[in-house]
Amino acid sequence: MKSNRKSLWSVLALIAAVTAVMAYVAADDSVMAQRIAVRPTAEGPVSVQADLAQDKVLSGSDGKVSVALTLTAAEVKTLTHPAVQHVDMVIVLDRSGSMQGQKITDARQAVLQLIDRLAVDDRLALVTYANGVDTLFPLAPMHDHYRRKAKAVVARIYSGGGTNLGGGLQRGIQTLMQTPADGRQRKVILISDGLANHGVTDPGALGNMAADAVEHNFSVSAVGVGYDFNEVVMTTIADHGAGRYYFLENPQAFAQVFEKEFQLTRNVAASALELRIPLKDGVRLIHAGGYPIENKDGYAVIHPGDLLSGQQRKLFLTYKVPTDRERDFNLGVYQVRYMHNGQQEQMDGRGNLALACIMDEKAVTASIDGNVWSDQVVQEDYNQLKEEVATAIRKGEKDRAMLQIKAYEERTRTVNATVGSAKVADNLESDVQSLRQSVEDTFAGAPAAVAEKKKQRSKALQYESYQIRRDKK
Repeated sequence: MKSNRKSLWSVLALIAAVTAVMAYVAADDSVMAQRIAVRPTAEGPVSVQADLAQDKVLSGSDGKVSVALTLTAAEVKTLTHPAVQHVDMVIVLDRSGSMQGQKITDARQAVLQLIDRLAVDDRLALVTYANGVDTLFPLAPMHDHYRRKAKAVVARIYSGGGTNLGGGLQRGIQTLMQTPADGRQRKVILISDGLANHGVTDPGALGNMAADAVEHNFSVSAVGVGYDFNEVVMTTIADHGAGRYYFLENPQAFAQVFEKEFQLTRNVAASALELRIPLKDGVRLIHAGGYPIENKDGYAVIHPGDLLSGQQRKLFLTYKVPTDRERDFNLGVYQVRYMHNGQQEQMDGRGNLALACIMDEKAVTASIDGNVWSDQVVQEDYNQLKEEVATAIRKGEKDRAMLQIKAYEERTRTVNATVGSAKVADNLESDVQSLRQSVEDTFAGAPAAVAEKKKQRSKALQYESYQIRRDKK
């Protein structure tokens, strides 16, 4: 009995260390993970469900617990909603010297196709940047005369010079800030194939610049082309701008990105989505599916981007609660704010998310929810690992990448010995082994080949993890 008790304490310590103890719905109805369902108002399109991953945490542990937050939008055709949402788009195009050749040719062709695709009442502007910044044509409806004029301007775009990415981003954002929305869905799309080397270059400053868009109810998406751009800069811009991030190995995919962004923007059910998560009694929010977290007025605030018609998205929120003594916590009621039909809507969650810090390890173990934990491992934990491995590969740190994989595998396997999830077992036997082999392959070969593989593989891994953690697949 003493040996079994010691083993159980070891499992519990590992569970706490990995944020893996996610509420098990036991056959006994007395042990149930708590859930909040936030339902839409009669007119509102959004519903939110919050599943508290564990309602008990072990005293003396690291205090990490998770909540699965599911956001669902109704079909817009069932709501009072225009049949077609008109779009304002600002393309901010890198025309620096590194874009010379096929990249600038494909970019020109993609913009021309987009111009043909826009309806008469859609509006488009084009900004280019190299050493400086130019507005090639301002935001205006695509009437026939303007459409022909815009296409003629695009055909004359050439490449050359440095990369004033910050100047281009600022001009694109200002273009929409200085133009009335008139009920339209609005988007800035920033394109770059290289490193920012003129003007503002700091990722944090560029992220703050993109955040201005969110304050004015539009978003910024970022498109990285090839293997020489800075993916940290581009994801920072997309996350703070509540948009999407794309990694294009082949510039021929420009047209697909423009078409996707155009269609997504037309299909928005709730824009400028903001989640306000109350924090009190020493509770902190330390992860939000990869999104930036802003602490303001006793709330953690995140902006996960738009919800599309009929779309459901799931994010995992990771809290850290004090475990220095036995006590009860109430994680409070979420506030959900968004724009719909040009009006700001707000709704609050119903009920409470209660959590107890206790010394009873059996009760903690009994609160593990196999389904929620499995989803968290596959969507959040594993893709957070891929981000870490991508960073290690980019820095040329093979041993560090292998140690990260080993640590994830050991702690996840230990927890799954208790939970028994087939989904997690498959992740360990298939996905993790593939990731390990990918690292081996990346660092095999001649130095020049390895250098290219590091750039390619780090960007691909980071892009995959970005899409899945933020549920933007």
